[in-house]
This record gives sequence, structure tokens and C-alpha cells, in this order.
Amino acid sequence: MTQGLVETVGRRVPAVARALANHLAESPDPRVASVVLLRSEVESEIESMTEELFLGVERALDRAREAGELEPVPGAAGESARFDYDTRLVLPALLTLGRIHTAAGDLPVARLVRDVDRDFVARGRETTRNVVRALLDGDMRDAINDDEYEDFESNLRPTETVAEVAQRHLEAGVERWLDRSDTPEAVRSSYDHAVELSERHQDEDDAFRSLLDDYLSADGPDARAAAGDAIRERYRDAELADGDLFEADADLPYFATQYARVGILYEDMLNMYEADLGTALGEGFKRAVVLMVIGAQIGLDDTDDYPEDRGTQLTPVTAELNLADDAESGVERVRAIVEAYLDRADACADPDDHLTRIAIEYIRQQSLDRIGSLSTRPGDPAN
Repeated sequence: MTQGLVETVGRRVPAVARALANHLAESPDPRVASVVLLRSEVESEIESMTEELFLGVERALDRAREAGELEPVPGAAGESARFDYDTRLVLPALLTLGRIHTAAGDLPVARLVRDVDRDFVARGRETTRNVVRALLDGDMRDAINDDEYEDFESNLRPTETVAEVAQRHLEAGVERWLDRSDTPEAVRSSYDHAVELSERHQDEDDAFRSLLDDYLSADGPDARAAAGDAIRERYRDAELADGDLFEADADLPYFATQYARVGILYEDMLNMYEADLGTALGEGFKRAVVLMVIGAQIGLDDTDDYPEDRGTQLTPVTAELNLADDAESGVERVRAIVEAYLDRADACADPDDHLTRIAIEYIRQQSLDRIGSLSTRPGDPAN
């Protein structure tokens, strides 16, 4: 009973507070306080960049309304266009910008006693602005391809046209950056590589859906067992065909398919940073970010989407909860997989990279909350 009370109280403490407390318990470094302040600063910078990008989207939406492509929702006649888009994509950019501040000696409590490379920070901010634009463009393109419009918010309609106008506007900005004479060609190469592999994964998604369809429609235990083996072989335990940096991580369940789904986007994002800034971010940092992103995709996005995905979309969560003997073991398996990714990410990060390691712990705490509620939400896991 006491243990249950402790767990209940723990869940009531915000995930960010638990993450910081856990990290401080493991790494009682006095510099952590400076990193917490830095995180607040770079988060504000990212929010400002995103707001600026969305102001540009709103101007594009106003032009589309004037051209007759859009109309106001009821009660919004006469208002200027409003736009917002819900995404978790920008956390890796936030961590990278924080790493740039740290490399430049630009830490909140040390600026008065340390020389700061302000030119490097300024270049890092400009690269971040362009990377965030590219991430949003790619995420919106994927949402449109999947007919998923719930994250697009506007006082104009139809939402499908709002999404298309927003995505086209951001894509045009990305192309202007890539076409600039001072943008290294390697930036374009990394961007094109990410787009190519993302589109290839979109094409493969139908095959993954078929694996789930075959399993759910299997007639008899032998047919279902064979369909389950196919999911394990072709989805959970697929061989890594690309990604030399991550050969040591190919032992993680679902790594090959999730690397192709989301990991490659962030590896190429980090490659774009390195090419544009002419500096290495470090292999450990890059591995930590990609592993963290995959862990978050499974523990947060796929877990949140389980009720809608369970019968239609093959994800690590729908795979484990369909293949499990019972709901409890399926949920426990999802938890163990997410923990494995985040443990590996934490091990890859530099010991004194508190910004990244706190972010990993924050995702862990959020994920444990979401996964713990899986069996009590609509669309309960069941065989």
C-alpha cells in the first residue's frame, strides 16, 4: 500500500520536476543550475523563431483568403489569419542550440567572467532558424500525406487548404536558404537525403499496414502465429540497411524501422548544422539525440495514438500490444523498449552534457506516465 501511495504521489509531481530531481541525484554538479537557466533561454529563442515563422504563414494565409482559396470559420469574419501547429519536433534543435551556446562559452552565470564567441552564437541561431523551418516543413508534409490535420489550428477553412498553404510557404523558405550562395552544398545534400528516405518510408508504410492487417485477419492460431512472426522479422527485428553511425544500436527492438521513420531525419538535421557551421557536434551527441527521438516517438506519440492506430497502423506500440499474451505484458514490453532507448541515449551523451541528459530524463518521465495509462484508455490493449 505504501509503495502504491509513493507511485501515485510521484505521478502527481510534474515530469520536468521529476526529471531534474533524478538527474541531480545522479549528477550533483553545481553547473546544472546554469544549464537549467540556459535551457530556459534557448527554449525562448526557439519559441520566438517559431512564432516568427508562423507570422509568415499567417500572411500567406491572408493572401490565400484574398484569392478566394479560404474562408473564415463562423464568428471569425473580418479577423486576420491566425495559425498554430502542434509539434514536438523542435526539442532536438533546442538541444543543439544549447550545445552551440555552451561551446561558445555563452552560459548564463559565466558571461561576466568568460569570453564568449558571439559570432558563433549568432551563426548558430541563424542555422537553427532555418533548421526549425525545415523540420516544420517536413512534419507538415508527412501530416498532409497521411491525411492527419488535427495539429493544424486556424480561424480559416478548409483545414486541408490551410495545411497546404502553410507547408508550401515553409518549403519556399527552406529552398531560399538552400539556394543561397553562402549555404554549403553539404547542407543541401543532407536535406535531400532526409527527404528521400522519409518519402521511401512513406512508400513502405503500406507494406507495414498489410502486416498488421494479415495478423488481425488471420484465420486460426497457426495463421496468426505466422503473421506474428512476419511482424517480428520484417518490422521489429529488421536489419539496418543504412546509418553507419548507429551499427552499435541495431540490437534495439524496432531500431531499423524507426531509424528510417524518424531517426534519419534528425541525423540529417544534425549533419545540416555541422555543414552550415563548419563544426562537429560529436558522435555521442548525435547518437543520443537520435535515440532519444525514437524513444519519444514510441513512448509519447505512438502511445498517445494507440487508440486510433491499434487496428490500422503498425507501430512498435500496436505491434507489442497485439502480439502480447495479455494487456499487462504488452504494456510492460512497451515500457521496457522505451527505457532501453533512453538508457542508451543517456549512455551516449557526454557525462557533463546536462542539457541533453535532463531532456532524456524528462522524456522518460513523460513516457512512463503515458505508458502507465495505456490499459485504462479508450481502445484498451487486447488480443
